[in-house]
Amino acid sequence: MQRATDEELLGALKAGDTDSLGSLVVRWEQPLFRFVYRMLPRQEDAHDICQETFLRILRKAHKFRPGSRFSTWMYQIALNLCRDQLRRRKRWGLLLAEEHGLNEQTTELPVERRDDFDPAISVERRERNSAVTRALREIPAEQREVLVLKEFEGLKFREIAEILDCPESTVKSRMYYGLNGVRSALARNGFTDA
Repeated sequence: MQRATDEELLGALKAGDTDSLGSLVVRWEQPLFRFVYRMLPRQEDAHDICQETFLRILRKAHKFRPGSRFSTWMYQIALNLCRDQLRRRKRWGLLLAEEHGLNEQTTELPVERRDDFDPAISVERRERNSAVTRALREIPAEQREVLVLKEFEGLKFREIAEILDCPESTVKSRMYYGLNGVRSALARNGFTDA
């Protein structure tokens, strides 16, 4: 039996099969969380945005355009929710920690435990992840969005352009400037081999 595509599951959801949403959640919960967590590095916020994304998918399944990719639509919803959250937090002055150096608890993604755990490698990985996260915070949001979608989520420029609703050339330009910004920020923080 062939596994249903995301688009087929969404079609079933549109037809009233709410179990198909559960299948989409199981399939996309971790990738979506990683994406949102890189945009809003507080676990509570990331969990809230992920839940709201799936709720909106449920409520707005009828608005999904045939021929589109589910993942692109899902990332659009999540990105808009992240932007809204950042705007609200800025409005209320709650971005102090993110804008002036993240506290160590919010700078890395939760990692799965492995049997071949090496403490030295783990410390080095944690330091590098923290440095990259801080560097991402130093570049403009438009560049950060492109970098996260391309480098961490593995999307193509065409897909990113669709998610961001801008030309591919703009996406590539933001990628170029974003990478330069991250490299500069890493160099300022002592990571010259990045």
